[in-house]
Amino acid sequence: MDYANRSAVKSPPMFYTSIYISLQPDDRADRPPRYLIRVKNLIKRYREFLKEKGLDPRHLESVFEDFKKIEEFFEDPKNLESDEGIPVGGIAIFSKSDEGYFEVVKLAYVLRNELVVDIHPYKLGVYAVESDFGKNLVANVSKKEIDVYTVDARSIHHVVDKIDIEEVAEKPGVFKTSVANMSVFRTLRAKNLEALKSEESNRIAKAVADYLFQLYKKEPYDNLFLSSPNEKMVSLILEKLHTYVKRTFRAELHLSWPTNKNEVYRAVIDKTRELDVEDERELLKRFNEALGLEMAVRGLKPAVLLAIMGNVDTLIIDPDFSREGFICHPSGYFSFEGECPTDTDVVVHTPDITDKLVEEVLRMGGRVEVANTDDLRNAIGRSVGAIMRWKMEVKV
Repeated sequence: MDYANRSAVKSPPMFYTSIYISLQPDDRADRPPRYLIRVKNLIKRYREFLKEKGLDPRHLESVFEDFKKIEEFFEDPKNLESDEGIPVGGIAIFSKSDEGYFEVVKLAYVLRNELVVDIHPYKLGVYAVESDFGKNLVANVSKKEIDVYTVDARSIHHVVDKIDIEEVAEKPGVFKTSVANMSVFRTLRAKNLEALKSEESNRIAKAVADYLFQLYKKEPYDNLFLSSPNEKMVSLILEKLHTYVKRTFRAELHLSWPTNKNEVYRAVIDKTRELDVEDERELLKRFNEALGLEMAVRGLKPAVLLAIMGNVDTLIIDPDFSREGFICHPSGYFSFEGECPTDTDVVVHTPDITDKLVEEVLRMGGRVEVANTDDLRNAIGRSVGAIMRWKMEVKV
């Protein structure tokens, strides 16, 4: 940590420790688990960085205590589970031991494994995951009931216990009796029976579509997932969805009936991960097209310049890339050489300036995407890439 010799500094700066660790199934499978090795390696790297740069550690006693608490937290597997029994795909911890502050946030995933020591907690990483994952509505539809859940990056909630479709359906005044109980069942021809079954299915689909629209008007959701033991029901519902709701449809799930919170949450996570691979193909195409139009850059320095100008629409990062740099406070300006504005009170020397780049892009309303496929990683030069909001010449 590097402290500028500024007259405005009346006391040494105090620091927060922020850490994000992935807890996907692969991260938990090894012995010792991969996530624990990552925690220890991130802390080790930071200590070695201080030693290598000859930076003054005297004001970091609280940070070293943070490290100890964080390691102890991850060493107990019970700490890594959800109180609701749903999967935890990533954890963020914010700590400041000299103030007794230790906050844990359990998420569906994290953008990247990272350790940040700065004068503010790095909470925008949580916001990025919550924004990217969005609010998801899951509707599981049987012949008589709708089972609805909301799923976000932290939790899952039953909208309400199973709802009788008759309660939300428009009452036609005719066709009140189910086909199976009709007294004229034996006299009906097969064609008429199929027509009645089709009419019933359409009425159910219309009732569900109307109900989903009412939920959307009450509290809009970002993504809609549909499931039904009737293989044709999802397509029927899609035909009848209001335009606003139809735009939110993400995918069909294959849930059991009845289902439970754990199954629903896992299904949404797995399907989202599957769809992310398809989304990366589209992002690769978009990035390459933007490069051709000189509306994108490849590399950390030009991406930082664009971010400082507020001109990053989408930042793409290789999760394994890092580079040291400097953060200037209170302005928040960041660079590679340590040059800061004249009103700077504190200069923080960090082993990974990429974290600050991500934070700045999010603060300015941009999107951050992690490159998981080799094709996208290669496209950004195994570092970072940025798609611009408006065209400008970038000199580095």
